[in-house]
Amino acid sequence: MSDKPSTLQDFPYEAGIQAIKDSLDFSDFDAFYQHMLHSLPQNSPETRRRYTSLVMRWFFPERKLGGLLPRVWAACYDEALLLELVRVTTLETEPVIADFVTGTAYATPPGQAFDPTIARDYIIATYGSYKKNSYDRLIVTVRNLGFLARHGNQWLVPWIPTPANGLLILLHARLAQTPRIVRISDLLAAPWWRYLGYRNPDEVRSTLRLAEAAGLIARYSIVDELEQITTRYTFDDYLDNALRL
Repeated sequence: MSDKPSTLQDFPYEAGIQAIKDSLDFSDFDAFYQHMLHSLPQNSPETRRRYTSLVMRWFFPERKLGGLLPRVWAACYDEALLLELVRVTTLETEPVIADFVTGTAYATPPGQAFDPTIARDYIIATYGSYKKNSYDRLIVTVRNLGFLARHGNQWLVPWIPTPANGLLILLHARLAQTPRIVRISDLLAAPWWRYLGYRNPDEVRSTLRLAEAAGLIARYSIVDELEQITTRYTFDDYLDNALRL
């Protein structure tokens, strides 16, 4: 039996971004959750509950205040950086969308037209039949995340600015909470660098070399044919000082 859901859900992107910002005004997660339930614009209480659940799922995966996205916003107030990290939390939660981005959208080079029938075929292949709601939600989600763009009547795969700062934050958050040696192979074994917007490992390596040159990591080296980096900062220091490339 497939573990994939029977349909995709709406992606309340704007509500999620606002929730990240609003969460900084709360010290109690339950109070924040109740704020979400009552502040969303939908008329139906049931719809507001569903959207609140979706916002928590995608934007607050830790299910608490002070998670990664609110901390990054509080430290940097950077909309572009926030989007980079939202790509990761969303695609980690939604494997159907993640597979579409990395296996289908990435097959089209940046700057080229994207045929939307490819997305339709993907929905049919995933669910066994065409589901218009899932198709619409797929397109809206990947557009909001920056993986597709529309110009007039044409869909394009846009060029995504190198998500260097998102990479460095997640490197420290997930692989080096304290200064340590990190194998490049361990970093590349995880899918999240592709969710950020990188397409190939050499782009990641380029960012890490730039980070070394800028003093954001201590060293990038190849030792006994083992490619590795040595970090300089704890995750807390890196984030609290709003370091960036």
